[in-house]
Amino acid sequence: MGGSKRTRRRPLSADEKALWEHVTQSVRRVDTDKQGVLDPDIDDDSGHIPQKRPAKTRRAPTRPISEPAPSPPAHVPLSHGTTAGMDRRTAQRLKRGKLDIQGKIDLHGHTQAAAHRELEDFLHRRYMAGARTVLVITGKGDLIGGRPGVLRAAVPRWFNEMPMRQWVAGFSYAAPKDGGDGALYVRLKRRKTAP
Repeated sequence: MGGSKRTRRRPLSADEKALWEHVTQSVRRVDTDKQGVLDPDIDDDSGHIPQKRPAKTRRAPTRPISEPAPSPPAHVPLSHGTTAGMDRRTAQRLKRGKLDIQGKIDLHGHTQAAAHRELEDFLHRRYMAGARTVLVITGKGDLIGGRPGVLRAAVPRWFNEMPMRQWVAGFSYAAPKDGGDGALYVRLKRRKTAP
């Protein structure tokens, strides 16, 4: 019934029986349950009563060596108008210049190295103070020669690099009243407070 076929076992030879007896004499039976392990053979001269040992915890299955370890979640790259770190309403208000500006820095006349240092220091101080929206003025570049400003191109890239990336939630070109595409509204992340 069911189609399964029983296999017949052959009887053990005398040598196999002797070997089995020898092996089983050195083996102790261990009783286990889900709560722990009780080893009745533990006996010491102190009259110690054997206690249940905690059951072994089940280990998580291990990953095959050939499988790469999962990488930590990467930050979404920031660019003008990306709003992955903001709700839709806040993102629209940022793009329109409708959020209160809680700090401003003008990077005109700075070298790239000096501008980077000044911007990093400014963003860190504003983040630590709990500011949410700041204005960063980069300049538009050489309008007559048609060359874009060095800082105008560099600042968005810096926002994607550490340590600035940990403070910046998003940015967008400023409204004309605040400098247009020669300035950026920058939305800072909410500062995490220690529990």
